[in-house]
Amino acid sequence: MNIALIALSSIGGGVATILYKLYKDLISEGIHVDLIGSNVGKFPLLSAIRNDILNTKHLMDYDLVLYMGSIPWPSHVLAKLSGVPTVLFLHGFVYHELFHVILHGVGLKNRIGAVIPAVMLQTAASFNTIDLYVCHSLTACEANRISDNFVLLPQWISYEELKTLDHQVLRDSVVRIVTYTSYAASPRLLNTSHLVALTQLLKRMVNREFELIVVDPRGRTPSFDLIKFVEPMPRKEFLSLLASANLYIDLSIDEEFRAASLEAMAMGTPVAKLTHIRYLDRQDYREGDLILAHSFRELAENIAEYINNVEHYYHYYSKRCKEYVLTKRTWNAVKEPFLRALKRISRQ
Repeated sequence: MNIALIALSSIGGGVATILYKLYKDLISEGIHVDLIGSNVGKFPLLSAIRNDILNTKHLMDYDLVLYMGSIPWPSHVLAKLSGVPTVLFLHGFVYHELFHVILHGVGLKNRIGAVIPAVMLQTAASFNTIDLYVCHSLTACEANRISDNFVLLPQWISYEELKTLDHQVLRDSVVRIVTYTSYAASPRLLNTSHLVALTQLLKRMVNREFELIVVDPRGRTPSFDLIKFVEPMPRKEFLSLLASANLYIDLSIDEEFRAASLEAMAMGTPVAKLTHIRYLDRQDYREGDLILAHSFRELAENIAEYINNVEHYYHYYSKRCKEYVLTKRTWNAVKEPFLRALKRISRQ
């Protein structure tokens, strides 16, 4: 199979992590993959559209074209008309996130920059020009108005990542909790206000020192009290931070994890997560695999219990979290439905 993997050259954050993991893991399957990026200029979106159209002629030689970053660039229409199957990887709750920027974004440029991708996504759905959608979870597909022609590819840890994730040791002084917020304003994520409220609850529930370190990609929030906000850091430094933590908090409330949560689990750092009760029948984990809660109050109570008795709980959850990743969230564990779906639509 011969795949063109298309994304903006400036793509960043979790989407960039997924892009490069997918690129390497597809190659490990013996699939030929070309990573095609669109360079951005003074007007990033317009430059990307222009470069994407210019790249169209190169797409005719592929068995399928896979678009990353939730945006079905114009070239997908021409590829479709030429008989090249098209695949779109949707990340997060795309419509909600784009509409939030349209309504609340800072500056006209940012708002217009959200309108165009929203229109392109809706147009592709209306005219059925995408052969296959890829989502991390069923809830994400539903939030993006996708009810058929989709395949689920849960967040995963690649073999190469496993080799770089060092096991941590239990800290014996201040209990360190780490989490990572998002650029996106998404209903599937706990936000900064939730973290402040959680910290206030924990102060009243625990009887030992703790700190919450929040990696904030927006870099706007000042540190105060027991919460320290830090800007994103190089990957090696971030992994060292994860390895120094007694606990990592996943901020998603649906059935899926965020990428950093799986990285924490893989290195033996216990993870706490709130999964809303409406998503219980969709999760592939259970109580005991991690510190699991189904309400905000329960999340605070469970974390407080863990902090107060960290010496007792740490090694148990460290082992169970690592076992969960190794059995259910490696590339080999999640790849088959995705690869079958690609082969089914491929021209090969």
